[in-house]
This record gives sequence, structure tokens and C-alpha cells, in this order.
Amino acid sequence: MAQPARIAEMLQPESVAVIGASDDLSKFGGRLFHLLVRHRFDGTIYPINRRRESLLGLRCYPQISATPRPPDMAVVAVPRDHVEAAVRECAQAGTRLAIVITAKFSDAGPEGARLEAEIVATARRHGMRLLGPNCLGLISPANHLVLCASPALYVDRLPRGRIGMVSQSGALMTTLFDRAQTRGVGFSHCFSIGNQADLELCDFLDFFTEDTATDVICAYIEGIKDGRRFVEAAQRAHAAGKPLLAVKAGRSDGGAAAAFSHTASLAGSYAACAAACRDAGVVLMDNPDAMIMLACALTRFERPTRIETGLLTTSGGAGAISADLLAEHALPLSRYAAQTLARLEAHYAPEHAAANPLDLGASIQGGSTLVEDSIAALLADPETGIVLCPLTTAPDMLALSKSVLNGLARAEAGGRRKPCLVVLQPGQVADEARRTLREHGLFYFDDLHEAVRVIDGYRTLARARRRRARRESAPGAAPAGLRGALAEAQAQRVLAAFGVPVHRGEVAADAAAGQSAAERMSAPFAVKLVSPDIVHKSDAGAVALGLATPPAVARAIDDIQTRLGKRQPSARIEGFLVQEMATGQLEMFIGARRDPIFGALVTVGAGGTLVELLQDTAVRRAPVSHDEAREMLSGLRVMPLLHGFRGGAALDLQALAECVSRISWLAHEFAERFIELDVNPVLVRETGQGVTAVDARILLKED
Repeated sequence: MAQPARIAEMLQPESVAVIGASDDLSKFGGRLFHLLVRHRFDGTIYPINRRRESLLGLRCYPQISATPRPPDMAVVAVPRDHVEAAVRECAQAGTRLAIVITAKFSDAGPEGARLEAEIVATARRHGMRLLGPNCLGLISPANHLVLCASPALYVDRLPRGRIGMVSQSGALMTTLFDRAQTRGVGFSHCFSIGNQADLELCDFLDFFTEDTATDVICAYIEGIKDGRRFVEAAQRAHAAGKPLLAVKAGRSDGGAAAAFSHTASLAGSYAACAAACRDAGVVLMDNPDAMIMLACALTRFERPTRIETGLLTTSGGAGAISADLLAEHALPLSRYAAQTLARLEAHYAPEHAAANPLDLGASIQGGSTLVEDSIAALLADPETGIVLCPLTTAPDMLALSKSVLNGLARAEAGGRRKPCLVVLQPGQVADEARRTLREHGLFYFDDLHEAVRVIDGYRTLARARRRRARRESAPGAAPAGLRGALAEAQAQRVLAAFGVPVHRGEVAADAAAGQSAAERMSAPFAVKLVSPDIVHKSDAGAVALGLATPPAVARAIDDIQTRLGKRQPSARIEGFLVQEMATGQLEMFIGARRDPIFGALVTVGAGGTLVELLQDTAVRRAPVSHDEAREMLSGLRVMPLLHGFRGGAALDLQALAECVSRISWLAHEFAERFIELDVNPVLVRETGQGVTAVDARILLKED
């Protein structure tokens, strides 16, 4: 069993050994050693190098056992075949943490995975923790500690901020660190975690939640080892008031082919992670730079109580483009309050003062205080939550930047710390302006899209909340003894056991039995093949709809048999499901699947034959309550149809939400036996007339 992480202790070592230290800056060990010295680590450094007596004036040691005292930490930057011996020696000496920079372990196949497991076992036997392998180490400006080999760290001073970052990509971590520091953004600590062989993502989320030097947490995620632990760690951060922002790789699920149903392709691994993040209050973003800039904004300004944005610009064109981009993200522009308009009319004609975007070029007369008066007025406006300033080339960019700072200072002196996001769109013409903003503690954007993503992130953060506690219980019990792919009739019985409305039907062995079954029902009828070899029956010509009489049912069964005999003669035929035709005004889709990391997920969206084409879906972790199901439906593009579009009748939204909730409970209650479920279509009728689950497939484990 691994020891507790104790990461806070690890960041304050009295001594560090660099195994593989050298004066060759083309190698990890050489760069890392030089950077540790360059940034003035105030503890003892032990360079481990068998071929040198000293490096940078420090005595070298041939191995860990030769150092005067065991190092608190060790960085291993040697070829893979020497890593296990180095780790063993550190662990036996009593080192608390080893950072393994070396790659080609589990990231390089079975043999590497075996070696990785060996070094973890060795470390754990002695109570030592491992970071990596296949990582770039850590950067801790808060502790003046650099154990990383990136050229981005060849700077005189590490900018310190209150953002903590953990990344499964070392190169991305150091790239973000480099880009951030050029814009005046600093960090408390940055960790590259590589293969997560021992210490993993959640260890660092827990550390940041407790760390007094960190206010906002950023994570770049490629894979999550323990979904439940991730959600719990994220919820702890949320409860502690520390926003957790994340970028998750793998947004496209190219490998999620819908072999059994539509659900696999509609609720892939990224959708599972997104659902978990939504539950836990994580702000999931699609751009790493925007993630860092939102984090910086959260440490620099107060959180806005509203998302309406005031645009102040030096160009009508920049203002129009900015307004369009905000509209594309459904981010509203503010309408200024009367007192704000009165302040602005000191510089603008009334029609220009009320405009949003507000164009500085439309002022009645420039004046030395135009920019700062305008910014101060917008920041004081009670109808405005955020001010966005896209600045284009101006005669004096330096003076413009100083005016922006003055306006911001006036607003903050009045107790207003609303976000003021400055976008410097010119190139080198604005370099002096950039330097001035950095020196006065104001970060900036070079790209308008990035700034809009930050505003969108503010909105997501405002909506973030821990999932509501559920007081309801399961509406049904998962039947025992079921396994494999359930035939539709069997699947409908399971749905009915959870209170999901299904329509009447019987399985007939042949045409005569089908006609007899139809005689006990009401027309019109539907006939569907029952076969474990054919999943998508419509594509195979194995469905007949709108049959008016029992004899028509018999003829349809004969026709299906004939078609299959020609197209798929080897397909097994277990019978024909004869059903009463269900009717409805709208076809919806409800699915569920078990994600290996996050457990059961439920999906709802536009259904019928266009389900995969439209991809209009919402995904949540199961089970969901009735209210949560309503919330899922509210974000769909088909929602206007449910409310009654262009004079049409409103549809039974309550019954549909209840159906989603009950199916989510079904997936949850089958627990580990559950694999996948697909109900398509679910026919929705007018308000008060309910819904019907028409076509159902359920896949369970075989044993």
C-alpha cells in the first residue's frame, strides 16, 4: 500500500541528488542540474556522476550511498536500464521522493510496463514515493525549487503567482509556463506527472486544495486512473472555494464505433469525463492557454456576479468582430444603466454612449482622461459583469496602456474589482504597452478568441455546483440471471420493470403465429425481426411498419424471411416481434452505457434515424433525478419542439424527463453487469399523454 503523498513536505527538501548530473546541456541531467543551481536552491545539492570529481564547484559522488547523508529528494535522469538500480539505492537510503525523468516505460510497451511496475514496487517497499516516470519534474516558484530540465526556465527570476498546475504532458506544462510568464502570469507550483506510476493526478489535486500558496488549480488531463477519486478530489477543491479548471485530451472519439448501439459513439470517453466534471464543479475547457488566462483572471479580479459584457474598443471593426464572437458563444452584451450613460455622455453623444461596443473613436473630443473615464464608467456599471477591451493599433500604444491602468486603478480604488480583459491585437508596435501592463500586474491577451473563451469559462464557473443530493430510491430492481444481448421483447420487460412506458407486443415464431398475435391487438401493427446477429434491423430490411390487418402481419413476416434468406442467409432467426404501433409527435433517443472510469452514463437527444447525424445529445452520470433530466433536456436544440414550436402543441416534457431518470436508474442498478442500453425512438406525445419506448436494446456482461 502506498504511503500518503506528503507533497507539501517534498517541496521543502534540505537536500537534492541529481542522478545523471553533467555539464552537457544537451542532456536532461545536465540541464536539470544547471537549472537547480541557477535558481539558487538553498539546500544541499549532490551531483551523482561517476566520471567527474566536481560540477559547477560542487563535489560529485559516484552513487547515493556515497553522499554524506541520504538526500531528501532525488532526480533520476539516466538511461532506462539503470533506473531500477538508482531507484532501489535511493529507497534503501531513505530518500522520500524520486523524480524519474527517464521515458520508455509503460509509455513504450509491455517490457517497459514491467520495468515500471518493478520500480514502483521497490519504492513502496521502503515508503518512498515516485513522480513519473516519463515526466519533466516540477517547478515550485513558491519554494524557489526547480527540478525540471526545460529551456523555458533559463530566466533570471521565476514569476510567482497563485495558480497551481498539474499536467500529464511535461512539454505542454513548460510551454504553458513559458507563454504565461511572457504575459506576467506566475504559478505557485507546476507538476509534470508523466505515467502516474505512483503519484497520480488526484494526489496533486488534493495537495493544491490544502496548499495555502494556491488559489486556482489547472489540470491538463490525458487519462484518469480512478474516476470516483477524481470526482471526490474535485468536489473537495470546489468546497474549499478553489476553482478547478481542466483541459481533457481526446475530444474526438474516433475509435468509439457503434458496434452494438448508437450509445457508444454518442457518449464516448470524453463525454464521460465531461459529465464527471460537470457533477464535480470542474470548468472543462478546450484551450490550455485560455485555461491559464482564466486562472490568472480569477486570481487578479473578483468573480463576476453576472456575465453581461461591456466592450470598449479603439476600432469599430474590432468592436463588431468582438460582438459577433461573443454572440457565437451566446455571451450577452450589457445594456448600461442610466447613471452609466450619464457618465459616458461627458465624452460621447447620447447615441454613441449607449452603444455596446463603445468605440473610443466616436468620442466628441479625445481628452487625456477619455480612456480611463470610459473604463471606470463601464466597470462601475451595475448591469455589466465583465469589461472586454480589444485594442487595435493606435498612435501611442504606451499612453493607451497607461490610461487603461489608470481607469482600472480608479475602479479598484472605489471597491470594484470586476474583470477587465485587455486584448492587444497589434504586433511589435504594442510591445512597450505589453511590458507596461506586465510591470503593473495586469495580464493581457494577444488573441481575441482566447479572451472570449475566458468569458465563457466565467459563465461555466458560475454554473458549476456540486451535484444535488438525491433523496429518491431506485424505481425498480435489476432482474437476476440476465446476460448478453437481450432480445427486444426481453429488453422491454426490463424497461417496464423500472416503470418505463413500453407498448404491447408478442414474439411469434412464424407468419401464422404472427397473424394470431395481431388478432389479439389493435391495428396498426409493427413487425420486427428477433435475431442476435442483426442489431440495426431497419438497415437490414427486417422491420415492417403501419400494417393494417393481421393477414398483412403474416405477409410482412414472410417478406422479411425471404429478404434475409437472400441478404444474410446465415443470420439466426429467433422469431418476430409483433407490436401495436405507437404514435407520437417527436422521436427522442435515450441511451446508457458503463464507462470503465466513471461508471454508468445516461444520454438523451434527438432520436429516430437521424440520431447519429444530428448528435444533439446531453450526457450525465447515472442515476439522474427528474430535475436533472429536465436540465439535460433544456440544453438540447430540439427543446423548442418540446415547448411547442410555431404554434404547435407543447409536448409531455414531464413524462420524457421521468423516462430519462428511470432509464438512468436501470443502468445504475445493474451495476457491474451493465454494458450498454439503447432506446430509440422514444415517442413523445402532447402534454399529459405521455411517452412510449418503442425500440430497445440492452447489452449485459456474459458472466
